[in-house]
Amino acid sequence: MTTTNPVFLGVPHPREPLRWGDPFPTAAREALDDAQLRRNLGHATSTIRAKRARVVGEVPDWEDLRDAGAALKATTLAHLPELLERLEENVTARGGVVHWARDAAEANAIVTDLVKATGADEVVKVKSMATQEIGLDEHLASEGIAAFETDLAELIVQLADDQPSHILVPAIHRNRAEIREIFLERMGDAPAHLTDDPAALAEAARLHLRRKFLSAKVAVSGANFAVADTGTLAVVESEGNGRMCLTLPQTLITVMGIEKLVPSFEDLEVFLQLLPGPRRASA
Repeated sequence: MTTTNPVFLGVPHPREPLRWGDPFPTAAREALDDAQLRRNLGHATSTIRAKRARVVGEVPDWEDLRDAGAALKATTLAHLPELLERLEENVTARGGVVHWARDAAEANAIVTDLVKATGADEVVKVKSMATQEIGLDEHLASEGIAAFETDLAELIVQLADDQPSHILVPAIHRNRAEIREIFLERMGDAPAHLTDDPAALAEAARLHLRRKFLSAKVAVSGANFAVADTGTLAVVESEGNGRMCLTLPQTLITVMGIEKLVPSFEDLEVFLQLLPGPRRASA
């Protein structure tokens, strides 16, 4: 990492967000020597595995559902070109505009131009791992546009000037005491008496983000599913921030990979049952 890289939230970030820092052997040795990090990951992974096992045990046809999901993905891949055209046709018929990007640079340029066209200089974001992969936040920052993450884990990572450490649990390497310190030092409007109780931390983040939701004119989202037959884009969330991002701003920009495609609305039945635990879907 060098100082010639774009500056985001006051610190230099890598030109390629998925390739940064020391080579893996060096980074791995340093991480293994970090006793606190090992405790954080050990506690988090054991908790997550136990919860997953409990939920999976409640689904009598779990393996059948997995096979059905794999079959649907295979069918989608076999007919991908025509399904993508059908998705574009149905999104357009319902008032949306579809933009195609060949690579990260083109995707970042499209999103930046769309935001600038609204006159906004900030956006709120939800379900944004795809945008993390293409380095959208850094690109927007270089163009004078501030991006605010609203998923709790992504917010923690952003406030800490950090990088996500897991595709599903981006802040898995942080414990709640560390999160409290991050909030107190970086959030600005965190209560002075904030504790490391999870409910208190979530409430502090909720109040902080509520102000952003009510003022933001533009939202950028990812997508969990895109339904070719209906032109539906679905975001599945558990915090309420998805609903706020998808409904309050005047402009919604969705960045999704073509692997999110499913042929029909009925196909969602299989995939939604495969999600671990109750979720709310905003479509």
